[in-house]
Amino acid sequence: MKAVLKNIIICLSIILTGLTSCKNSNENTGKILRIEDDGIESTGPYLTKDNKGNAVLCWMSKSASDSLYRLKYAVFDSLANQFGSSFTVSSSAGTSYSAESMGKIAFKADGTVIVVFSKKFENEKNPYAGAIYYSTSKDGKNWTSASFLHSDTSHAYGRNFFDIATIGNGEIAAIWLDGRFGKTEKGSALFFAATEKAKGFGIDTCINKSTCECCRTDLLCDDKGLLHLAYRSISYPSELMGAQVRDMVYITSADNGKHFTVEKPISKDNWKLEGCPHSGPSLAVSSKKINAVWFTAAAGKPGLYFSNLSDQSSFGKRSLISANGRHPQLTSIQNKAIVVYEDSENAASMPQHHSMSMNHHQAASKAKIVLEVLGDGSDAGKMNITDGAFADHHAVIASQNGNALVAWIREDNGRSTICYTLKHINNEE
Repeated sequence: MKAVLKNIIICLSIILTGLTSCKNSNENTGKILRIEDDGIESTGPYLTKDNKGNAVLCWMSKSASDSLYRLKYAVFDSLANQFGSSFTVSSSAGTSYSAESMGKIAFKADGTVIVVFSKKFENEKNPYAGAIYYSTSKDGKNWTSASFLHSDTSHAYGRNFFDIATIGNGEIAAIWLDGRFGKTEKGSALFFAATEKAKGFGIDTCINKSTCECCRTDLLCDDKGLLHLAYRSISYPSELMGAQVRDMVYITSADNGKHFTVEKPISKDNWKLEGCPHSGPSLAVSSKKINAVWFTAAAGKPGLYFSNLSDQSSFGKRSLISANGRHPQLTSIQNKAIVVYEDSENAASMPQHHSMSMNHHQAASKAKIVLEVLGDGSDAGKMNITDGAFADHHAVIASQNGNALVAWIREDNGRSTICYTLKHINNEE
């Protein structure tokens, strides 16, 4: 009898523990949480997934001891619906900070962790001179020394605005903007490189010699191993009498980056611009369509726009998402395209483009974070992630068990922190 009672008590204890875990998990769903960080400032959030499918957030943390930024990351705990303890990338000490070009992390199929980050070259004639580095780890605790991502290591020019992704063969690919052809070409060149088995990145190759120098790039690999790239290219259309145009373009690769297709315009906005808007594109695959969101101020109609490519011909007619939106990030959840962006009532009075020296935070005052479920040609659902009471900006998004995991920068009392939340996405078609 005692043994039976003991077994009943054990079973009840297990059930109660499970119920408590579920309760704790549910309590965190929809709540705004902050990343636990012992640094004096947290910024530059980036979301991806590890080789096991877990959401991973990385960010840059400013140390109180030496005022240097270092890259940190944490893995999402699906039981607690919150991020676990963080790992610090020791080799990233001194990483540069840019809201449009944050440090990033990726995972090889074998679990090898790779981080990519940029650093300035100090005391150079070119104030934007810098390099992109990478470091690897097997356990998140021990890291290799930082190595150059690119083959050319001259200190005379800048390199930045990179993106990385795990590709079809289980390795990591990277793209970035590079100033090595600055004396002969307008803007920056777009370069590509990929890791090799049990090794780091191999030799780099140039994809385009003239792209917008301060707009982030986007690299995506779908479940069939096809690479999708989007970036803001510089062109001089004959129909515009040779005026300089900076519009979004799209290319693909079916062989892990050995060869790329010819540029395809995402939208012929014809944005005549002698500057850089500091706002890049974002891609996602849903329902066998390539979805794209981007910012343009062409024809005096600034805003975020959306289009998709359902076959290999051309992107469809663009649709306006928000006239006040900035810095979009796109993902796919339950075969739907989901976008997050910062939305400000003052966006109409904001400058249409920035100089390279402009503080990225200046455009983030009292902005709110908005999430939209996009449909064919119109939005299919919209929710406010924040209410605009704080200076929230530069949101990023990833899928997590069919829900939307959103992280962003919050400016409060002169200090920036990383906030995040998990939002349920209606699975009805």
